[in-house]
Amino acid sequence: MARAQCFSLMAAALLGALFTSPLQAAEARADTGGLVTSLDSDLSLLFEEDDLFISASQSARTLGKAPAIATVITDKQLQDMGARNIFDALVTVPGFGYSYQNTISTESNIEVRGIKNHMEKVLLMIDGHRINNPFFGSFNHLFDEFPIEQIKRIEVIRGPGSALYGANAFVGVINIIMKKPGDLAGAQLKGGAGNNSRSHGNMLIGTGSADAGFIASYDRLDTKGSRRFIASDALGNSGYTHFWRSTDTAHLIASVDKFTFTGLYLDKRRGTPLSITNMIDTRTRTNNKQAYGTVQYKDEIGDAHLEATLGIDQFEWNTEWQINLPGFTTGHPLLKNRTYSAEMRLQFTPVEEHNLTVGLAQEFQRQFDVRHIVNNVDVSAVFNHNKPAKRQISAVYAQDEWDIRNNLTLTTGIRFDHYNDFGNTTNPRAALVWSASDSVDVKLLYASAFRAPSFLEMYEINNPASVGNPNLQPEKMRTIEAGVVWRITHNYQLSANLFHNRFSERIVQTAPLTINSGGANIWGGEAEFKADWQEHLYGYVNYSYQKSKDSQTQLALPDVPQHRIRIGVNAGLFDDYLNLNTALRWNSRRMRAPGDTRAPMPATTVVDTAVSTDQLMKGLKVSLSAHNLLDAAIYDPSPATVANGYPRPGRTYLAEMEYTF
Repeated sequence: MARAQCFSLMAAALLGALFTSPLQAAEARADTGGLVTSLDSDLSLLFEEDDLFISASQSARTLGKAPAIATVITDKQLQDMGARNIFDALVTVPGFGYSYQNTISTESNIEVRGIKNHMEKVLLMIDGHRINNPFFGSFNHLFDEFPIEQIKRIEVIRGPGSALYGANAFVGVINIIMKKPGDLAGAQLKGGAGNNSRSHGNMLIGTGSADAGFIASYDRLDTKGSRRFIASDALGNSGYTHFWRSTDTAHLIASVDKFTFTGLYLDKRRGTPLSITNMIDTRTRTNNKQAYGTVQYKDEIGDAHLEATLGIDQFEWNTEWQINLPGFTTGHPLLKNRTYSAEMRLQFTPVEEHNLTVGLAQEFQRQFDVRHIVNNVDVSAVFNHNKPAKRQISAVYAQDEWDIRNNLTLTTGIRFDHYNDFGNTTNPRAALVWSASDSVDVKLLYASAFRAPSFLEMYEINNPASVGNPNLQPEKMRTIEAGVVWRITHNYQLSANLFHNRFSERIVQTAPLTINSGGANIWGGEAEFKADWQEHLYGYVNYSYQKSKDSQTQLALPDVPQHRIRIGVNAGLFDDYLNLNTALRWNSRRMRAPGDTRAPMPATTVVDTAVSTDQLMKGLKVSLSAHNLLDAAIYDPSPATVANGYPRPGRTYLAEMEYTF
């Protein structure tokens, strides 16, 4: 009861700060003789980043006029909230959440609009370059802790994006926009330490301009992880989790005239909360790597804009896990994926009031070096875990943005993809955006999307619990949405939307074959109120509702809360000498999977806070952040063999110093 009262008081305090801060802002204006800091000159504030949003249509639009329901998170917001990685930011987005789990494919799930998935139903891009790997179809194996120091902003589409981006843009698209040459002239060094033996260092260097320059970063993270108590594992033993991580990340962008060269390398070693068989485990470890390189050419041809990109990606999976089944002490599967990609896109205005985008894309995916070592013996020839595979993808897409009137825009688009393994898929979209007034935008949206089966789902072999199916078809989604954005004043904005998702051809694991079976219907709505008074004084509150039912059983989809509330306030204290950011996340209870007779997972509340100052000396910033400040004991859904569930980390704190010169 005391903790519940504490949560209630915290929420009330945050809401009170959100609605009483205008008085503080007014006092600040009075103290400066009515001189107000110009929000229009600072693109990193809550409302002014709108003009930067490009992911919804490949052309710059404000969030209110973008043909999608979307969110933008700026680098300033990332710094203010004390974000350690992109997940710390994504959980503030309406309709988004995450949970821990214990499988070979990922250490976390992402929850978007009532659907929990291993991140294969969300497309992650970095500067428009696809990150999801062919084997899992997801990005979370490496990118859940992607560092934030070189990020300029994160653009999030809450809804389908296959009409522009193809596979995996199923329930959402996340596009990380990195800082470019010209954004930093000099160097930035950052280092920090926290509990759980956490240490973090980052170096960012930039020089030159957008026409001729480079920016590069290197990041290192080490932590023993939060040791959480397991009351009873699959064998009835008790003990602690061993979720240690060690990650190296390097990124480079170089530009010369009309060419841009990009490279990324990520190497992550980690333990796991429990073994693959849900036992307390100190031996399971993975060492996964991913790298890519791209070269992009941009040019203006008359009134047309041309972009051409070539890329190569490599993903390496190397996992050694504890099995403890008769005759099998350890399993050690390995494999590599390589993807060659090419894309050409042209934007032009064929007739007045029409902005047309057309594009061609080609990918060749290859899976190789598939090996399996059991009990230190290479059994690849007789007992491999997967197969070598190849996939070729050809795509063509087109989009028209038609300004019917000054206040009415119709965006239509279609994309055709041909896969040499499962065939063809065509995905259209339509978005009507009406500016009812200078302050109100209304949207009606329709889109379809698909998720291609992964190599794991198609080609897994010699596993008594899960067998791949090369005849799988892609998952399909059809979405209808309506939304409104109301800029109440220069300082306040209210947005709301309703959606209906029809999910079909769901890929599920039966006993043991993986098949297409059934789907789901999801209804929901999201609302968000934002307030922005000064550079260091802003806040938000958002609410999400989703109701999802299995289309065959009519039962609610498990493991996802029906209600979510997010509240956040940022304030400059002592004449902006200190910056304080506090956020509260509340999720309603979660239903268990069918057949699990345990009580539903209880509601959860998490409070994060961060305080920082850049006033000690020129170029120096000092920060202290605490995540799960109240050390709430939170568990995520697990099989009945694990008591309570998979434990999330407890209170974690991090002190950091950053010096720019």
